[in-house]
Amino acid sequence: MSPASVERLLIQDARLLARRDAPVIDQEIESARQRALEVFYQWQDGMVQFQDLVPFVVVLEKKVDLNRALLKWEQEHLVD
Repeated sequence: MSPASVERLLIQDARLLARRDAPVIDQEIESARQRALEVFYQWQDGMVQFQDLVPFVVVLEKKVDLNRALLKWEQEHLVD
C-alpha cells in the first residue's frame, strides 16, 4: 500500500462510488472516505504515521470493492 494508491482510493475510487444514486450506500462510503481523508491529510502534515491510515484504508477498500462488484452484478443481471 503506497501513498499514491491510498490517495487514488480516497480521491477517485471511493469518491466516484459515493456519488452514485443509492443514498444509503453513498453516505456510508462518503463517511468512511472523509474519515480516511482526514487522517491522510494529517499524515501529509506530518502529524501521524502512514501506518495510522491502514485501518481506515482497509475498511474503505473493502467497501469500494464490494460496491464495485455490486454495480457490476446489477449491470449484468438487471439490464432492462
